[in-house]
Amino acid sequence: MIHGMMTFPVITARSLVAPEYFHARWCDVTTHPEWAPGMEYIRLEEPLGIGVRGVMKTRDGEETPMMVSDIVPGLAFQDTVFLDGGTLTVRHESHRDDAGSRLELHARIDGPRAEELASSMAGLDEVLASDLAGLIAVVEREHGHRERDVVTGILPS
Repeated sequence: MIHGMMTFPVITARSLVAPEYFHARWCDVTTHPEWAPGMEYIRLEEPLGIGVRGVMKTRDGEETPMMVSDIVPGLAFQDTVFLDGGTLTVRHESHRDDAGSRLELHARIDGPRAEELASSMAGLDEVLASDLAGLIAVVEREHGHRERDVVTGILPS
């Protein structure tokens, strides 16, 4: 069996709010539908922790098995979705900068069908960028900032 890997462009954005608030939102998976319009729910089988499994469901899809694959307190949350022939891993990072936060999303597909799966997910980077902009809007509103246009960047992989 040949094992492949496909990476998507890195999604970046900045916020006026401190990074720990974004990390907290990413770790509270029940809130994801509040800022990711395509997500119906994420349910974990146990309290949050590395290796904890659960399911996620997009609004137009079926339940898909997933796992929390990494957590770096205050910095990173990573989830892995199990697909037929591969896995989709998205790493969410929040870094402190002069204005507040620099946020990054890194996505990759691993597995024997990585290339085919990546092709079927064309546009994932735009979805992730939109979700990140939605998260920024929610968190900034919660912290008393006026609504503004959030600019996300998509960096080549």
